[in-house]
Amino acid sequence: MRYDFDTPINRRNTFSFKWDCDMDYFGRDDVIPMWVADMDFACAPCIVEAVQKRAAHPVYGYGVRQQPYYDAVMGWLKKRHGFEVNYEHLAFAPPGVIYAMNVVLRILTKPGDRVMVPMPNYDPLFDMVTRGGRKLVETPLVWKDGRYTFDFADMEAKAASGVKVLVLSSPHNPTGRVWTRQELEGVAEICLRHNIFMLVDEIHCDFVPPEHPHTTFGLLGEEVLRHSMVCYSSNKGFNLGGLGMATLVLADDDLRCKFNEEMSIAQTRLDNIFGMAALIAAYNDGEEWLDQAIAYVSDNKAYLEQFLRERIPQIRMIPSEGTYLVWLDCSQLPYRGMALEHFMINEAKVAFCAGYEFGEQGEAFLRMNVACPRCTLTKALEQMEKAINGLSLQ
Repeated sequence: MRYDFDTPINRRNTFSFKWDCDMDYFGRDDVIPMWVADMDFACAPCIVEAVQKRAAHPVYGYGVRQQPYYDAVMGWLKKRHGFEVNYEHLAFAPPGVIYAMNVVLRILTKPGDRVMVPMPNYDPLFDMVTRGGRKLVETPLVWKDGRYTFDFADMEAKAASGVKVLVLSSPHNPTGRVWTRQELEGVAEICLRHNIFMLVDEIHCDFVPPEHPHTTFGLLGEEVLRHSMVCYSSNKGFNLGGLGMATLVLADDDLRCKFNEEMSIAQTRLDNIFGMAALIAAYNDGEEWLDQAIAYVSDNKAYLEQFLRERIPQIRMIPSEGTYLVWLDCSQLPYRGMALEHFMINEAKVAFCAGYEFGEQGEAFLRMNVACPRCTLTKALEQMEKAINGLSLQ
């Protein structure tokens, strides 16, 4: 069947972080929110039906994962990513991927230890380093052949400085890069050579088009698996961010036991009953919806690129290979950092994730979420065009 991604859905007054925090975050209530990484599309009907069915049962007590849940997770990883995961290596983090990565980072390191992060990057992935008292070691992404890639020479040199952990975003947030197997193997080889554990956030891995296939870290071999934690979630691909949940592959038995013990101490091991129903439905029956959502967003990206090229040439779209996020180069505008953010909020009345939040390399950039109906994207672009054209009149 064909799914509807064009019809706008009013998300106001639904306790939506994306749509109901305007005054708190931006000081006004008339902005178009293109910032938070969730989609403005209705979830797949199979998910809605599964959650409604569970909600019809009048008892909402504690839940527990059972075999249908495990089967759905393992079946999805095999079908979608070609990864036959060992059941014994699975762990789960109901609060989500970032929570799990924080827990493992605290297990593996102590304050003052060195943790390397390719930059720019999703800010919680390096905030957890600095706010936890660890030493952030930045390795910059470099622009080569029309896209971002790793600076392997820089990474190698810094890896030799006593780095304990590498934190990786794959596919990459905010740039939308889908790393090739060769790139990932290069990262893994450096880390193995220097005995660096790898924390790999693959939360966006389901949302990639066929022309840019994702290679999961789980396919890089047993030695890589023993030195990494790979994090998956249905949240981004199926728009389930409000339901928590993360699936982890932890092949190191000792580390997995320590992780599960930390989860038990914090009483965070039990999944949300609605999240479990949603995940099973998504992984078992939601693939057609996902493929259509990816195709729609790919069309949105093409539309965005053409609109910018023809009508707002001061902004350049960095090619986005995967995710529904787009990295916008605004270096031709007379603003940087907070000034750029404030201009878009107050003049264009469009809210982005400000580039500086992803590191100093993002001062002239904005991150835009294009998982929305085309009419929403068009309205945001027209408001941006009007505001930027107004600059020439000042």
